Amino acid sequence: MYTSRPIDSSASSPRIQLQCKGPNGSGPEWVPLKQDWSERWCTLPDRFTEDYAIRIHDFETRDSDVFVVTFMKAGTTWMQELAWLLLNKMDYETAKSSYAMHRSVFLEESAVNPAVPDSISLCNKMKGNPRLIKSHLPAQLLPPQLWKQGRKIIYMARNPKDIVVSQYHFLTGFGFWQGSLDEFVDDFVADKVSFTSYWAHVIDFYRMRDEENIFFVTYEEMSRNLGDVIKRLSLFLGCKELSENEMDKLINHLSFKNMKESKFGNPTGLMKTYRKIGDDFQFMRRGIVGSFKDELSSEGKEKIDQLTYTFLKEYGLTESDIFGEV
Repeated sequence: MYTSRPIDSSASSPRIQLQCKGPNGSGPEWVPLKQDWSERWCTLPDRFTEDYAIRIHDFETRDSDVFVVTFMKAGTTWMQELAWLLLNKMDYETAKSSYAMHRSVFLEESAVNPAVPDSISLCNKMKGNPRLIKSHLPAQLLPPQLWKQGRKIIYMARNPKDIVVSQYHFLTGFGFWQGSLDEFVDDFVADKVSFTSYWAHVIDFYRMRDEENIFFVTYEEMSRNLGDVIKRLSLFLGCKELSENEMDKLINHLSFKNMKESKFGNPTGLMKTYRKIGDDFQFMRRGIVGSFKDELSSEGKEKIDQLTYTFLKEYGLTESDIFGEV
């Protein structure tokens, strides 16, 4: 069902690429997307063994489950906070006294972070109803029940140049990657960074964005008009329509400034308790669209833009078709 191959990378631990061959060897027929899956490989730490992939495959979902699926550093924590509050009747008291990552468990975290206990078991033991579960896995590696049972999936995407900058600071700060930003760009475009291929991850969900159980949104949309995204997401989740005052309060709670300054909105402090990281490390850094403009070199921008052009031309798309101008 699954097959893997080792790769060389600049990561601090060995990397593999994993493929879902499906029960008939032709890919995951449960995903509502007809394509040649033989070119869909996902780069992961070697702790993500084929046995671990099977445990994800066999994960039992519930009727009320909601999954937040993103490529890493696409604004996941922001969306988790929003979705959790909508699903839990705007329970700010709990939101302001517990971390989003505890209220919304990261399904495959124990395979990407050795400091974390068995995250699949943690998801199984979640008592909330509905459960809000986070994953960075591409469509073909998610539990098949999501597709077979039509579980709700919120997919959030972010433009690749901002992704690269955010990932670089996060992974180097955590000691998961060593080297310069330009070197990180080279690994990113060569699909040697965890969860790449980036564009395969995004485009598969973009092409499925009209499926009834998928809510596709971008970081850029949320930055431009958060209120509109909240209204559409609330409808998708079957939650009540918010009054003007409720909407204003939620938007204020979700502002980057307020989340970054909040002990529980910003998990930086928690992360420093279980891993030795620098005093200047910040999980939440700038929170803007276009942060790459004054951080990436011209060569780095060109390499990522070329990756984007080459990948998207097959689908007749451009980056701005998905994200708008960035």
